[in-house]
Amino acid sequence: MSRSLWVALCLLGAITGAHADQDVAAGDAALAKFDLGAALKAYRTAHMQSPDSYEATWKLARALADTSTLSKDPIEQKQCCVDAEQLARAAVKLNPADSKGHAYLAVAVGKLALYEGGKRKVELASEVQKESERAIKLNDKEDLAYHVLGVWNREMVELNWVLRKFAELIYGKFPSASLDDAVRNLTRATQIAPQTVPHRVELGITFASGRRWQEANDNLEKALAMPKAWVTDDYYWDKARQTLPRVKSHLD
Repeated sequence: MSRSLWVALCLLGAITGAHADQDVAAGDAALAKFDLGAALKAYRTAHMQSPDSYEATWKLARALADTSTLSKDPIEQKQCCVDAEQLARAAVKLNPADSKGHAYLAVAVGKLALYEGGKRKVELASEVQKESERAIKLNDKEDLAYHVLGVWNREMVELNWVLRKFAELIYGKFPSASLDDAVRNLTRATQIAPQTVPHRVELGITFASGRRWQEANDNLEKALAMPKAWVTDDYYWDKARQTLPRVKSHLD
């Protein structure tokens, strides 16, 4: 390769990287205005321009996971989960020492498990645990990883008999999941990011699972009084409103 061609390629790479950075910034700005569609478009453009950009990759995975949460179309929901999983795996390969890729891989795999059954569901749940724990090991302030691990603990406790048997086959024995650990993980998430609505809602739901009605009520009510901070907050407020009547019926 001639020196002039090498210089030209380096300049092209720098320009492309700069454009990708601008698109990532545009995606961030769109999310600040709760415009998930515009954010998704910007992150897609950034990733197309610079597929080796770790930031563009994990942020696109995040946007797809959020799109799956908010979509009303089951086909779109699953496809977003599949795409988010692939991107999160790519992010982990690009930067295995950072917590974001692992955290969003846990999220994407957990969402994908909703569309699977039997043994495959439990296999994916095992990866959710491992990726959440890896994220926490890399960054003990990674609130999302504590959130995911807390929900994992609660859902493992609530598995039906058949899925518990699958879990025993995959883990060798049933994993040491508990509602106490779920509460501990989700409480840690709320301590790290106290203004994050989903953390507070899932903590309230977990207290309800453990029949700790007053604590469930307090956390769900607190979540509903919090200001909107993320695109999926309306979804989680709906979950809180759906859970509260059952909780309040045990307080009367």
